[in-house]
Amino acid sequence: MNLSRCAALAAAAMLVLAGPAFAVETAPTLEMSADGQIQIGPDGSVTDYRLDSKLPPAVAELVDKDVRRWQFEPILADGKPVVAKTAMHLGLRAEPAGEAKDSYRMHIVEIRFGEPKRSGSMRPPHYPKEAVIAHLGARVMLAVRLGADGQATDVQAYQTSLDARPRSESDAEHWRAMFERASIDAAKSWRYNMTETVNGKTVGSSVLVPVVFSVHVLGSQSDAPGTWKAYLPGPKHPAPWMDSDRLAATGDLSNLRDDEAVSLDSPFKLKDDVVGKAL
Repeated sequence: MNLSRCAALAAAAMLVLAGPAFAVETAPTLEMSADGQIQIGPDGSVTDYRLDSKLPPAVAELVDKDVRRWQFEPILADGKPVVAKTAMHLGLRAEPAGEAKDSYRMHIVEIRFGEPKRSGSMRPPHYPKEAVIAHLGARVMLAVRLGADGQATDVQAYQTSLDARPRSESDAEHWRAMFERASIDAAKSWRYNMTETVNGKTVGSSVLVPVVFSVHVLGSQSDAPGTWKAYLPGPKHPAPWMDSDRLAATGDLSNLRDDEAVSLDSPFKLKDDVVGKAL
């Protein structure tokens, strides 16, 4: 749908460009994310929907209209279709749709269901002293099994990426193991608020959680805004309980923040692929 009527979205474009005056020859591509909650009925239709993120009214209206038309595969409990609820994360993109500066076309570029939310204070991992001295950082992707109470029941390192190249592969293994031990030790005490219920009962989940070590700012993916942060990916080690098909469908997780967790076994599945479809 053409968004030339959406003055709010055009205004958002102007805000993106706020700052020192400069000439703009082409309209920018806009991106934003949105979080909400969905309830589906036994037939898989959306029976309730709430948008938690505050979006421009015109954008919220388009998202709301589209989400309420979604159709899911029915979720079963004891072989019978039941009511179920989940958290939803959307990635939205608005691209210029013509020569007019206020003409945009918006579509969904990403959908994730069932992401648990951090519960209260979660003890960060201890930064290995040896790594601080070496001025070495890392990004550890943990595979975590969470029970219905949100407590971690199993934690394994899925992939560890260093931010500098060691002298040898044996050195790299040494550093990766060091960061992994620190991450796993901390994650064992973490607790999450689970976001999915099936037939009124909260369900557990298997998730991927990034843990970022930076010598300057622990928990940040970059040392400063506007600077690149390079990582050297290590080997992947899927846990035995990880769904390989779901794992392959997670796509690029490089932009996943360390306060986010991606569910690997959410039972919520859309009947039609809505990613890329214009709203």
